[in-house]
Amino acid sequence: MRRAATIWRVKDLAQTLDAVKATRSRTEKLALLAGLLKTLDDRALVAACRVIIGAPLAVQDSRALGVGWALLLEATLAASHLDEGALLHAARTAGDFGDGLEPLWPAGRDGIPLVEVLELFEGLAASDSRDDKRERLTAALRRCSAGEAKYLVKALLGELRIGVQRGTLDDALALAFDLPAASVRAASALTPDVGTLALLVKHHRLTEASIEPGRVVAFMLATPAETVKEPVDPSRTIVEDKLDGVRVQAHVVDGRVTLFARGTGDVTATFPEVVSALAALPGQVVLDGEVLAVTADGGPRPFQALQARLGRTAPDAAALAQTPVAFVAYDVLFDGASLLQAPWTERRRRLEQLGVRLNPVTPLEPTQPVDTQLEGLFAQARARGHEGLMLKRIDAPYEAGSRGSAWRKVKRALATLDVVITRAERGHGKRAGVLSDYTFAVWSGEALVEIGKAYSGLTDAEIASLTTRLQAIAVGTDGRYLRVRPEIVLEVAFDGLQPSKRHDSGFALRFPRIVRLRDDKAPKDADRLDTVRALFDAQVQSGHREASPQLGLFDDQAR
Repeated sequence: MRRAATIWRVKDLAQTLDAVKATRSRTEKLALLAGLLKTLDDRALVAACRVIIGAPLAVQDSRALGVGWALLLEATLAASHLDEGALLHAARTAGDFGDGLEPLWPAGRDGIPLVEVLELFEGLAASDSRDDKRERLTAALRRCSAGEAKYLVKALLGELRIGVQRGTLDDALALAFDLPAASVRAASALTPDVGTLALLVKHHRLTEASIEPGRVVAFMLATPAETVKEPVDPSRTIVEDKLDGVRVQAHVVDGRVTLFARGTGDVTATFPEVVSALAALPGQVVLDGEVLAVTADGGPRPFQALQARLGRTAPDAAALAQTPVAFVAYDVLFDGASLLQAPWTERRRRLEQLGVRLNPVTPLEPTQPVDTQLEGLFAQARARGHEGLMLKRIDAPYEAGSRGSAWRKVKRALATLDVVITRAERGHGKRAGVLSDYTFAVWSGEALVEIGKAYSGLTDAEIASLTTRLQAIAVGTDGRYLRVRPEIVLEVAFDGLQPSKRHDSGFALRFPRIVRLRDDKAPKDADRLDTVRALFDAQVQSGHREASPQLGLFDDQAR
């Protein structure tokens, strides 16, 4: 008698993810994930992996699901008949929509098969109708158990936060199917779609993973220089300017150009002038580089200027004229054949033969102190309008997906400000129970005006202590925020300033991070808006910022 196929449901995955979230042990996380993954059939395995890392569609799929918070709320209410006020209150209290709805969800539902999650994602991406999307979501949620609803919502909103990054999942797949973790990670770098990777691992076909022009591969990443323990070897190191644009992988296949931005997928339609500039390259080529906003003479403009082009899938003639861009290459991954294992020197030689715009390089002088050389090169890079330096080993291969010491980035904070906390909110994941995100302000006359928000830089112990202090000085709530008396001072570092309509100061900090608590300072001793204006004016004069307000992409950006 033929055995009936096992129907794996999302609740099986949900139970595993609950256990994964509950432990801080990476070894235990891997064992839990591997224990589930090795039991799944092909389709269920693909679905599970996509949910785990919150990537509903394949990386090369340029479509969007078109599901926002408002649409998901409508579908959730229709599927559960919950009171909207109660659900919103629960979500605010939990700090997460999925976590908030789980305890309120109706009991007694059988659950939805994992394979149907793939069908749901595909249907949402294929539909152009908001009503149709809502109906699909409602129908799926009506069948979900509480745990299933929680994780489906989290996956759709990109709010999984269970401590599982792509590297963790790679290692779990290796453990599940008895393959070396290093081999799986190497294949993962060449196989951005986690579903495809999972099948290659399950069926022991890792040799099929290879660089293929037209299919994005993982970018090689740089490590902050101050976190690398080994010293710089000047005889084997070159220096480039660290460009302030969008990291882009350019694939040219017989005149057809496809552009992939790191973290955002296919951006070919966003930068048509880059497509035109690269289309003449012969054969098959894959370049790594940066798209920059440029002046009329080709010089770099600050990233602030490039914001006007981001998110526009079909920029009109006015946008192209107002914010022209250029692609600056600094590596080649494929030129008729894979160059990933070739040393930087060979890749650079091949890159220089292609005739594209290049990021210039400067070799370090072995007989001179490294720190002295870097000081001078850093000043020169800043004078050219760039944000820092990149140090690269000339004997290193292109380590796709790796963040090692072969590439190091040298950046420095523009400045620090002493600011006063005005609001706080709960974090996510392991920080859901503490106040870990802080909105802060500077003085304008006798009033405090908000200028940004940060969450990084404090230890868990400091956050726990600060949570107690903030709760003691709370004066009310504002949605998900806890408003507090202005009593606590922070020192905050940041990479730049730009005009912003979001904050009442009129400015936003770029990449703010907390340096330390300043309990030695009273709130009245915090910095003033005049100081902020002076810092911004200095940036404008040096060419590192432009005076006009932009889209505010860095408002509240601490992550």
